[in-house]
Amino acid sequence: MRMILFEDQYTPNLEPIIMTRPVFDLRFGSNTLLNRVAKICSEDIISFWVRDELLERTAEIYPDAIINKAPNEETLWLNARVLWTKKLISDLKNSSAGIFMNGNNLIGAKLSKSVAEEWLKSGGPLSFFPPEGEVHHIDDTILINYLWDLLALIPKAVEESKISNYISPKLKYVIIDESEADVFIDEDVIVEPFSYLKGPLYIGKKSIISSHSKIRNSVIGSECKIGGEVSGTIIQGNTNKVHDGFLGDSYLGEWVNLGAGTTNSNLKNNYQPVVMQVNKELVRSERQFLGSVIGDHSKTAIGTQLNTGTNIGVGCNIMAQTFSDRHIPSFTFFDQGKYQEINFNKFIQTAEIVKNRRKKSLKPCEKKLLETLFLSR
Repeated sequence: MRMILFEDQYTPNLEPIIMTRPVFDLRFGSNTLLNRVAKICSEDIISFWVRDELLERTAEIYPDAIINKAPNEETLWLNARVLWTKKLISDLKNSSAGIFMNGNNLIGAKLSKSVAEEWLKSGGPLSFFPPEGEVHHIDDTILINYLWDLLALIPKAVEESKISNYISPKLKYVIIDESEADVFIDEDVIVEPFSYLKGPLYIGKKSIISSHSKIRNSVIGSECKIGGEVSGTIIQGNTNKVHDGFLGDSYLGEWVNLGAGTTNSNLKNNYQPVVMQVNKELVRSERQFLGSVIGDHSKTAIGTQLNTGTNIGVGCNIMAQTFSDRHIPSFTFFDQGKYQEINFNKFIQTAEIVKNRRKKSLKPCEKKLLETLFLSR
């Protein structure tokens, strides 16, 4: 069956990580949200519907995919923010045509070609207008509204990362604590001596864990360099936090670099739920522990202190030996409370150097997307 994995009007609430990638590329253990659906629907054709500004970049990442094209047949539309299961997708496939709602959220739709065409004319998935059709209400589903929802799902993400016949690598002078949940270490990972790893924990391919690290309840993407203390955190991949310092209850994108001694607070002194500015609004997270969300290509200087519930955009440089502001817009040079716009050409030069050091390159559409974000901030 033809399927379309779509972004919706609430996608901006997953900033800053989704500013540079589609929602379905968010990390979930060893997988992305897309990988999970692809495994469940291995015999189906999966297409995408993304934000206009992400169209070219998504096509660059997935050159064989059908993206933002109206279907020619009955199609099952799946919201990329949903943590899909085999049973849930099967239920939708076997249902009559119509739309599937979870509260005010359109989580899916089974539409004929003509109904889909009318919906797309009125704005489609990224609008506030659902398609016409019989309404099916589905309450038993997990919907990702904010990045901290994924932090709460770390134990499930790690459990799903388990592979058959997994054999834990033999590591010298490393403590692996699986008393509460599993620790999965992927291929070609280096864990240096005198580190403590406590489950649930997934460490992605070719990552390096430096000596004397303490890491627990986290998902570390591929090709990261991690040190110090990390807890309750997701790192998308290709990120450096190799020195001492605490990183707790946070979500980091790719190509982030945290200077030596960078530490974030993840708990308010009054123990109240953390509030974070997301998509220009202050949002009460209902979480007692919440640290920082940091977009791609952002960096901190040595000794930087990040306050509880800090949102740092794409391409920022942060220097703050006292707590920084809790919202740093993209492409900002923040120096001890003073804001200055990043020089975009110098930013691109640095990004190219950073990627070249990992034998990767800054792709044309990737560069164009970063420029679009810079001009639209």
